[in-house]
Amino acid sequence: MVLETIVGHYVKFGGTRIFFDEIGSGRPIVCIHTAGANSLEYRELLPLLAQKGYRVIALDLPGHGRSYLINDEPFREMHPYAEFVWSFAQEVCEDKPIIVGCSVGGSMTLDIVAHHSENIRAAIPMEGAARTPVFPDTSIAEQPAWYPGWQAGVEIVGVPSSANRNAGPDLLMELRYVHRNSQLVMAADLQCWSKHNVKGKLGKVRCPVLLMKGEESFHIAPELAHETVKEIPGAELLFLKGIGHYPMMEDPPRIAEIIADFLKRRLT
Repeated sequence: MVLETIVGHYVKFGGTRIFFDEIGSGRPIVCIHTAGANSLEYRELLPLLAQKGYRVIALDLPGHGRSYLINDEPFREMHPYAEFVWSFAQEVCEDKPIIVGCSVGGSMTLDIVAHHSENIRAAIPMEGAARTPVFPDTSIAEQPAWYPGWQAGVEIVGVPSSANRNAGPDLLMELRYVHRNSQLVMAADLQCWSKHNVKGKLGKVRCPVLLMKGEESFHIAPELAHETVKEIPGAELLFLKGIGHYPMMEDPPRIAEIIADFLKRRLT
């Protein structure tokens, strides 16, 4: 038997109970998952970053995975959602955190950076941008009775088509699995993502920022990525060949090396 060393915790926080995985020691990295998913998206990346000398934390957002909703309601606006995650990071980190996020988590990372860069060591948003007008209003999909085909669409069409073209059956199965969360919270996540807009608020960011985008991901147009890094002083933009919308699941060793190299170059 080989036991994995990732440890799960609950913390009573912000009027609810939040679950998070962690592994390692050193400077903290807080990882934010994609819309409607959970911390399992970082299952393979966490130990790889821990081996490089970091304490790596991946939370389940409220209503996702093993975290509870707040007053039985999801977030439908990005900024309060991001502020909740920022407060969580402050609660569980004794040092300035490094923030990593993907998709809704990537855009959330940029919202956090726009408002708290002086207290962030570095930020690595993936598949996010300063503004992400990706989906129309998804409120109709919040309840299964209103939109009964939602989950089938997510698992059969949405998630598989968002990964890279060479994604194998095991990866696609895991992607479908981690997106079997509440229809309510995924629809609300997508409202947050589509209404998110911090354009014009990133010019005073002072922490290092690396924006990553998979070349095979169609959710974020390249011009939105360029627009974002242009506004952030010293920001870097990396297009990932052969990667779709889930970099940390599609090629964890490669993403771990990119993150570690960026932090080594940009942090003192």
